[in-house]
Amino acid sequence: MSEPVTVGLAGAGPWARRFHAPTFAAGPETRLAGVWSRRHAAAEELAGEYGVTAFRSYEDLLSACEGVVFAVPPDVQATLATRAAHAGRALLLEKPIALSVPEAAALTAAVEATGVPTQVVLTHRYRPVIRDFLDRLRDFPVIGARGCQLTGEFLDGTYADSPWRATAGVLYNTGPHGIDLLDAALGHIEEITGMGNKDGFLALTCRHESGAVSQLTICGRVPPGRRTHYEVYGPQGTLVLDFTKLPEDSAPTRANLRAEFAQAVRTGVPHPIDVHRGLHLQRLLAQAEIV
Repeated sequence: MSEPVTVGLAGAGPWARRFHAPTFAAGPETRLAGVWSRRHAAAEELAGEYGVTAFRSYEDLLSACEGVVFAVPPDVQATLATRAAHAGRALLLEKPIALSVPEAAALTAAVEATGVPTQVVLTHRYRPVIRDFLDRLRDFPVIGARGCQLTGEFLDGTYADSPWRATAGVLYNTGPHGIDLLDAALGHIEEITGMGNKDGFLALTCRHESGAVSQLTICGRVPPGRRTHYEVYGPQGTLVLDFTKLPEDSAPTRANLRAEFAQAVRTGVPHPIDVHRGLHLQRLLAQAEIV
């Protein structure tokens, strides 16, 4: 690529500071054009760390970039991303892409109408070790799988300043990662059911188009630390993905995400993990939701 893609960052909260700003400011494929936030003081603080502009209006951010990276609550993202699509800007969307299926569908319709390229930040899918695991599964007949994602993040104050997580619960915060990984590993999920409590312990059962069945257990109230583990079963044996034993690969993960978004912007071709993938996951979340 001859020129870095200019990226505008919408949001200035913890995830924007910790992940998106350093990722897209690092280059060489991208250049951080500036930051906009509903809290201008937060945008000024973050923009100052990188010597870029803190935009006072969202429209000014859109005018200064080729693609928008979102680090805002899902319902806010759905509205802002729709506006960005109509302005002709590429979209890097966080998971989930909205908080309801109608919101996600409206955003997807805007993308289809405008033709802008999109990509969804499901961080595990950009990790080299996860990609290697999924590659191994291509020649591994699968009949079923089970996974668990257990953390104490809803106990330790990690999301104390995140009202949408407090409302939507662990299903919408953690669920997209696990559901997406099982869908990628075993094939398209046709049906999903959930049992448990959205604020506590959830057990999900998935029926895949291939005929395989998988189960996923998620909880945000199991201290200490983070335990993420998957087992995939077939006639040839069992493949195990234990996140506690994976190498640290933050740098290549960020590099993959950044380079692939820049490529989508420059070519105009949506990433394989695009808004349609986000809509598919949104529909599965709605199916699994505990009333």
